[in-house]
Amino acid sequence: MTDFKLAIHQDTLETQKRYHNRKIHIEKKMEEIPKQYEGDIRRYKNYCYSTAQVIGAEAMLDYLYISLTEQQVKKTTWERRLAAIRKYLSVIHKIDLKGQAGVTYELSGIRKMYQEDQYAHLTQVRGKSAINKKELMDMLHRLPIRAKAICLVNLVTANRPSEMVRLKVSDFDLNNKCVHVYLKKQKRWHTKRLTQEVIQAIDIYIREYHLKPDNYFVGRVYKDGHYESTAISEIGYYSFLQRWTGLTGYNFRKSQVVAMHAAGADLSTIAQQTGHQSLETLMQHYLTVSEGTIDKYL
Repeated sequence: MTDFKLAIHQDTLETQKRYHNRKIHIEKKMEEIPKQYEGDIRRYKNYCYSTAQVIGAEAMLDYLYISLTEQQVKKTTWERRLAAIRKYLSVIHKIDLKGQAGVTYELSGIRKMYQEDQYAHLTQVRGKSAINKKELMDMLHRLPIRAKAICLVNLVTANRPSEMVRLKVSDFDLNNKCVHVYLKKQKRWHTKRLTQEVIQAIDIYIREYHLKPDNYFVGRVYKDGHYESTAISEIGYYSFLQRWTGLTGYNFRKSQVVAMHAAGADLSTIAQQTGHQSLETLMQHYLTVSEGTIDKYL
């Protein structure tokens, strides 16, 4: 075999190896079960055990029917349970529900039951409340250095929890008053503006804790004051905010949207700061008429 043919042969082998490794990698990704499904999967398995049912489609339908008629869970919770169990049955038990007409028929029937008067209250969705921004800012300015900087960034950027926990110090461009945020939900990077008072709080936080560019902005601080650069979980971040303010990241997000709108910002301007792709979603879920506005006319 000539050197030329040998090179082509080796290249072909390398290519086939890449194809093989790619398929294995993608297959593993597709078979990953999201962590947020773990609780719903555990409850489904416990239900099967307590009712002596075999794990499968029939037990799933029974569990989802009971979830509505007896447990009376919210529609959003019911849909999450369905998604979790489907993934579990597909990955662990190799049960594909897509081609089962009977399953699809019954799921459609349960969904229709949510439209009945006796279950209508279970379809109501109540978002997090907006807080008066001035009052909120006054509260945040009284927080310790680290909590103050993190909360102010969360408020002004209207970041989601998934965006806050991924921020690194290097994502901030304080000279240009902005921060580059990875929008996990949309799988893209987006630049958001910062105010001068937020920049000052960030600068003090960075110097106080000796943060480096590759450090996580939120990270973790132990009781002895030691900072650890780590990507904490969204649940962990939720606990931080609850302890510091009694609020959630979505309270901050909605408060910023409402404050910008009240100040005269149009939807496109607000969406540019929040990272919303859909102006319709922004309008429907964030810019409902405030109670304060209604109160003025009562």
